[in-house]
Amino acid sequence: MVKPRVPTRSEFAPGTEFLVFEFRCPVAKSPSGDGVACVAWFGGVPHALDPAWLTLDNNWPADSFEAWATLVERSMTK
Repeated sequence: MVKPRVPTRSEFAPGTEFLVFEFRCPVAKSPSGDGVACVAWFGGVPHALDPAWLTLDNNWPADSFEAWATLVERSMTK
């Protein structure tokens, strides 16, 4: 079992976007080969997320990496 944690900025590739999905789920959207890889960090454990789930009306950019990391931390205690 993976221990929940808040990731650091250095763990992500350059160009990674930090998003809020469905109002409370932190998602990292990283360049990957010829596409993108999305990882949901809700609960402090990374889970693959199909990029097709991200539509124009269900996600938005986090204000900053720090705000995104705070969302990860808060999701671990709820």
